[in-house]
Amino acid sequence: MFKKSILLLSVLFGSLFAAPIDDIGALSVSGTQVVGANGQPAKLRGMSMFWNIAQEAGPYWNANVVNWLAEDWHANLVRAAMGVEDNWGSDPNLTSEGYKGYEFDAAWNQAMVETIVDAAIAKGIYVIIDWHSHWTDDPSKPERQAKAVEFFTNMATKYGQYPNVIYEIYNEPGCGADDDCWNKIKSYAEKVIPAIRAVDPDNLILVGTPSYSSQVQIAANNPLTGDNAFNVAYVFHFYASEEWHYNNYMGFANTAMQKIPLFVSEWGLSPASGNGTINYSWLDVFFNWMEEKNLSWAAWSICNKNESSASLQTSASPNGNWAESDLRESGTWLRNKLRTLNPEWSAVSGGGSAISSKQKSSSSLLLQGTELLLNLNESANMDLIAISGEVVKSYKNLNANTSVSLQGLPKGIYLVKLQSKNSSKSYKINLQ
Repeated sequence: MFKKSILLLSVLFGSLFAAPIDDIGALSVSGTQVVGANGQPAKLRGMSMFWNIAQEAGPYWNANVVNWLAEDWHANLVRAAMGVEDNWGSDPNLTSEGYKGYEFDAAWNQAMVETIVDAAIAKGIYVIIDWHSHWTDDPSKPERQAKAVEFFTNMATKYGQYPNVIYEIYNEPGCGADDDCWNKIKSYAEKVIPAIRAVDPDNLILVGTPSYSSQVQIAANNPLTGDNAFNVAYVFHFYASEEWHYNNYMGFANTAMQKIPLFVSEWGLSPASGNGTINYSWLDVFFNWMEEKNLSWAAWSICNKNESSASLQTSASPNGNWAESDLRESGTWLRNKLRTLNPEWSAVSGGGSAISSKQKSSSSLLLQGTELLLNLNESANMDLIAISGEVVKSYKNLNANTSVSLQGLPKGIYLVKLQSKNSSKSYKINLQ
């Protein structure tokens, strides 16, 4: 399954595995399950950043924190929760433009998201681009839907080549627990999904569900159809110490999972308010249920807010490298779970590891120094793509046993995308 370079790393370092993107590969939906390239449940487990526009969270939106979560916590997923319609900058005590959501400051918010996405791609883990909104379907604010189309078109254009990237197009719709709410969400999704697919034909898309992404059974009764349903999973959120969630939400999800795939893009140990006593009995039931159902998840949250759902103390550095004393109760519990369930891993160093294969192909690739050695089973075109999303070089009609020189290119991680008549395959290389 793995290339020679990964096998060599295993020999040299014993317990280290390939980076998550090299191991799990491109995500897809199979029946009611989100799976990796080998058709097995993806089992993504990681952390959600807190609202980027919050003063308790914004400083943690950087590559050092993403690296620390991947290396020390063993997270294979991070979620970039970008505020949309909230204007926390209207508080006279907060003067920074950074406290305004995308609706008020699109460029600043998008740049914050890109910082997290770039870091996740470089580290070889998955990343959710989260339109962190409650009211995008507000009929009095139709411009919000237009802004969502704009934002996700930008994100797909820049990152659609990378199978690490997941689009969460509506975090928690605030409409009611009824068919009317779902119809509004569905109508919105039918505008945003085609905009993404016009640029990125196959990365996973997550769609929010009624009543703050809790009433998933309503969506299951009338799911998206046609092209809008391709590689789409539905968002399910819960807070384990909230009694009503504990008594009802697993039942909603179990019903929904008979028809549609779910993805737990946000859940917390605390009550739904984000604060209060953690009920570990309920937490264990919820967590074991997620593992039994092979649900991928991102836990809430990375911030130093004084509440029980927060993972960090105010002493926690904005650059990672946290001691145990820097973690709050939720942070300690989540770090221990992630370190237990997700393997320690090491990024592949230059071996040309396959990260996606949309169709079966016997083509292979090997990087030796600055020479890219290709063994193609048919004529193919090749794009060399930088982490920024820029196509650095394109090659047409390459033939079998071709050698391509990368001499003179800046060091770093690149995506190599091979496209032939009958197959498409992508590789990650580390040019050193």
